[in-house]
Amino acid sequence: MKKSIIAAAGAVFRGEKRKKNIFRAAFALLLAAVIGALVCVDLFVFPLEYIWAVAYEPDISPRGEGELRVHFIGVGQGDCTLVEFPDGKTMIVDGGDEREETRMRILGYCRALGVGIFDFAVLTHTDSDHAGGLDDVLNCFGSQIAYSPFLQTQEKDTAFAGFLSAAKDTGAEVRISRMFEADVSRTQDYFYYWMMLSPFAPGIASSRDLSEEESTNDLSAVIYLEYAGRTLLMTGDASSAAEDSFVGSYLATGGAAFEREVTSPWGEVLLRPRLEELDFLKAGHHGSGNSTGEALVSLCRPQNLFISCGAGNGYGHPSLACIGNVLAASPEAEIYRTDELGSVMLTIGADGKYSVSRIG
Repeated sequence: MKKSIIAAAGAVFRGEKRKKNIFRAAFALLLAAVIGALVCVDLFVFPLEYIWAVAYEPDISPRGEGELRVHFIGVGQGDCTLVEFPDGKTMIVDGGDEREETRMRILGYCRALGVGIFDFAVLTHTDSDHAGGLDDVLNCFGSQIAYSPFLQTQEKDTAFAGFLSAAKDTGAEVRISRMFEADVSRTQDYFYYWMMLSPFAPGIASSRDLSEEESTNDLSAVIYLEYAGRTLLMTGDASSAAEDSFVGSYLATGGAAFEREVTSPWGEVLLRPRLEELDFLKAGHHGSGNSTGEALVSLCRPQNLFISCGAGNGYGHPSLACIGNVLAASPEAEIYRTDELGSVMLTIGADGKYSVSRIG
């Protein structure tokens, strides 16, 4: 009797053990399948960062008919600007630094706007606080055209190298940023255009007596944008010396130095940037005292100044010199700082009316 009880107990124990083994095997197979699926998604569909970025999506209302929106994204002591054009085209200018939070914040912002593939991705210059997250942007969304600063060599492990690698891997057409690169709206309805005013040509900064850092900064793409009678200038990290160069050319020729005729879907269009009485200026180099100089602001007299910088940064950005220069030229200028406001959205309507709002 006792032996039969023991035998029965042993059978039950072995059955339970077999069930546990089967359960463990099934769980292991399920886990392997999930991991395999995630790897396949990451490799062949879109990077997993795109999924995790959902936690960083801000609440942004859809763009209205005929609106152009410029988003100065709060990425700390870095730089990232995203433009939504009235005809549906999109442009991202720089991608913040290499921190994971910065990358997720930018990807989440792009998700919130419903970006498919960017029409233009612009890296103004090679500094890591501008290039850091652009590789993830390209890997997750891609871009038809990627604008790169000129640099004869680059180290393999730099953020700049990561940007170039991602541009190549995702099939973007890589172009070197230079004066006269431009694009116009698809139709005459809601006409807009943007144009690069600097650098004049690849490598031109290296011909001057500049330090390596200054040379890199002065190769920054300077972008002018015009829509509905409103004008915006973004200068990257260009120093006052670089500003003085294109301002001097502008003044010497009455602006003719930057005029360019381009072919649009509806015919030839003459682009004529006008820097006087500028509506919107993005401060150079995070509001550094070495940028947004007197020559530039005296010509532009900006009515609104946007500054991308991090709260409590160790560089003292924005500097009193930068803000002082702007207020001396335009005492009524409104100043918007990402270190105080976080992400900021500029909206320009087809009638030229505009508004500035805080996001998040």
